[in-house]
Amino acid sequence: MSATVTHKPLIGRAALLEAATSLRLVGTTASGSARLIRMLCDETVGADELSIRIERDPVLCARVLRVANSCFYAQQRSVTSIRRALLVVGLNAVRGIAAAACIDQVLPPRVAALPDTPALLRHSLATGLASEMLAACRFPALMSEAFIAGLLHNLGVVIQAIVDPSGTTAMIASLGSRAPTDIRALERHHAAIAHEEAIAVVFDAWQLPHSLIAAASHHHLPAGAPESHRPLAMLVGTAARLSAAYGNAFSLEPTGPGLDSDPESSGLLALSEREIGGFREELPKRVTHLMAALG
Repeated sequence: MSATVTHKPLIGRAALLEAATSLRLVGTTASGSARLIRMLCDETVGADELSIRIERDPVLCARVLRVANSCFYAQQRSVTSIRRALLVVGLNAVRGIAAAACIDQVLPPRVAALPDTPALLRHSLATGLASEMLAACRFPALMSEAFIAGLLHNLGVVIQAIVDPSGTTAMIASLGSRAPTDIRALERHHAAIAHEEAIAVVFDAWQLPHSLIAAASHHHLPAGAPESHRPLAMLVGTAARLSAAYGNAFSLEPTGPGLDSDPESSGLLALSEREIGGFREELPKRVTHLMAALG
C-alpha cells in the first residue's frame, strides 16, 4: 500500500442518517423490524411486553418459534407460543432470536459496493454467538447483551457502502490483492467515513444503551472504548475475529491475524489453546444450526 493517504470529504451526520433512512432504519419510514430492534436492545422491557410485541408480527413470531423448536435448543416438548418460549429458552434467548430475525429483514439483499451481504449476515450471527459464548466463560454479567452486541456490531459496513461506494470498492480491492491488514488503516487510506463511526450515528438515533454503542464503535480496537464498556467491546472484538477465523468471513472482514496476535495492545481477550480449540469445534456447528433454524 502506498504511504500516500487519499483524502476525501468527510461524511456528516445528516448524510449518514439519510442513508439509514433509505434502508428504513430510522425516521418516520423506519420498518417495524428496525423499531423492534431498538426495543430488543432495551433490557428494561419485560417478558409480557416483549411477547405482545413479537406476537403482533406473525412472520417474526413464526421464525422465533421455529428457532425455539429447532435442534439449536433441543427442547423435549413443542414450544407453541412466545410466552412458552420465554419460559423454556429464556428472555435473553428470545430477545436474541428476534433480533437475529429482524437483522435478516433489515439488511438489504444487495448493496452495489458490497458484493456479499449474505456473508455479512452470517458473520454477524456468528459474532453474536461467539460473543455469547465468550461472555458465558469470561464475563457472565454481560450475558444479557453479548449476543445482540455481536449481532449488530458490523451494521455500519452497510451504511458506509451506501454513502461511500467508491471507498468501499477500493478497500475490497485492496484486501483482495494482498494479505489482510488492519481495516482501520484501510479506512484511513480509502474511506470518507469509518464503519464504526457510521453505526454509532445510527445507534445514537435509536437511543441504544451506551454499552452497545461503545461495543460497535470500538470492536476493532476495544482498548479505545470507555473503561466501563471495555469488557463488552473486548467480547465483540474477539468474537468478530473468531467468527472470521472459523468460516464466517466476508469481503471487509477477511480471516486476519491469529487469535493470539498482540491481544494486549489490541484490547482483545487472550484465549488459551483449550478455549480456542473449543470455539473451533463448537462455533461452526452453532452457526449452521442457527442459520438453518432462521431459514
